[in-house]
Amino acid sequence: MDKSSFLMVERGNPYERGDVIPLTKPMMVLGRKGQHFHPDIAFDNIFVSRRHAALLYRSGHFSIKDLDSKHGTYVNKERLAPQEEVPLQHGDIIVLAGDLIVLSFSILSMDETMDITPLIKHLAAIETSGGFQLNPFKQEMVYGEDVYAFSEKEYKCMELLIHHQGQFVSKEQLKTYVWPERSCSTDEVPDVSSEELNALIYRVRKKTRNILAIESIRGKGYILQSEDER
Repeated sequence: MDKSSFLMVERGNPYERGDVIPLTKPMMVLGRKGQHFHPDIAFDNIFVSRRHAALLYRSGHFSIKDLDSKHGTYVNKERLAPQEEVPLQHGDIIVLAGDLIVLSFSILSMDETMDITPLIKHLAAIETSGGFQLNPFKQEMVYGEDVYAFSEKEYKCMELLIHHQGQFVSKEQLKTYVWPERSCSTDEVPDVSSEELNALIYRVRKKTRNILAIESIRGKGYILQSEDER
């Protein structure tokens, strides 16, 4: 497992919003702690089954399997059948027991993960004080009373830049994050043309020009800043 793969918590006691749960074993069970059983990832919620679901790593790919949970396992709003196993893609949303536990699946390099973790926590902390709020279900960003809607690729671009706000994001990072389906292995940079990348940045800039500025750095990458910081 040469990548740093993790779940990011949107909702799920005892974790706080923005917490990162590393995936360090080929099989990790999600569930509720019992007197004689402690899952690898435990949630304090009576609607979560003792053995609710399992995250599996095989041949360089992750999948999730429902373990006959009573209240269901969902991936991107689709409920899995009992014992059904589905592959996971970077950015997939995992929900347990309706919407009581909400997680997002990510696979990034170790350096990227080290950068993104404190920024995720910072973002979660400022949301209640009028900062940026990202909604992965609706693919929207909320700033004050304004709502900005994005396509899937635009949202993932915006998400990465927001999480790295004020920091340099290389074109390779952006391609890997936004187009993971084009990479044949976890070590490859997706084959994305300059025209596609430039068009994506243009659309995101156009939608957020009143509140955010995306600066190009020597043709190698980007830095995102709010207009208040410029």
